[in-house]
Amino acid sequence: MDKLVPAFETTLFDPTLSDACSDMAELGIDSLLDDGVFKSIPVVSLLIGVGKTAQNIHDRNLLKQTIKFINTFNEKSISQEKINKYRKKIQSKPKYAEEELGRVIILLNSNVELKKSELLGKFYRAYVDETIDWDTFCELSDITSRLFVSDLQLLYNIYHLQVSDTSQCPVYKADRLIALGLLDSATKSMTISSSTGSQTQRYIQTNALGKLYCQLSLS
Repeated sequence: MDKLVPAFETTLFDPTLSDACSDMAELGIDSLLDDGVFKSIPVVSLLIGVGKTAQNIHDRNLLKQTIKFINTFNEKSISQEKINKYRKKIQSKPKYAEEELGRVIILLNSNVELKKSELLGKFYRAYVDETIDWDTFCELSDITSRLFVSDLQLLYNIYHLQVSDTSQCPVYKADRLIALGLLDSATKSMTISSSTGSQTQRYIQTNALGKLYCQLSLS
């Protein structure tokens, strides 16, 4: 981790390297690594190693997740003033780099779906841009780690008021989003039948945290 954090920081904030990461994702990571292209990117050379190829599934997945995160982070610009401010903070106090960038690397390492690394990139961009604070980033990232990616569309449908109660969606998906703290619910109706037992329909809506999650993840 001691070497990975600085390599990650350099790759994340150097515009020439972030452009290379974009090319890498577009052309395909595996084939490019086999040819030795892009190994000059710090985070790539560190994960793969000089003269090696990405044969290890674990390392290859971390690299793919990292490239996805970096590309998403750089999709929209942040003022140079805020970037410089953030870099100055983590370079002057290594404990912040270890805590913050180290946390991101650990999260990326646990991801299987690239969508989660994309969401993480958007949330971290909002943090560096000072739209959200560190505690909020941690909360959003923890939610993302526990989120079923297949539930995202339902969350967005509720956010856009296209779904308003559990009769319009799979109840188990709504329950999962409620458990994550993204939705509020209230009883709409209850029926009791000798054949099916009791059934409860609930109104559902995104709460303040759910709205923030949607706003940032759709940005």
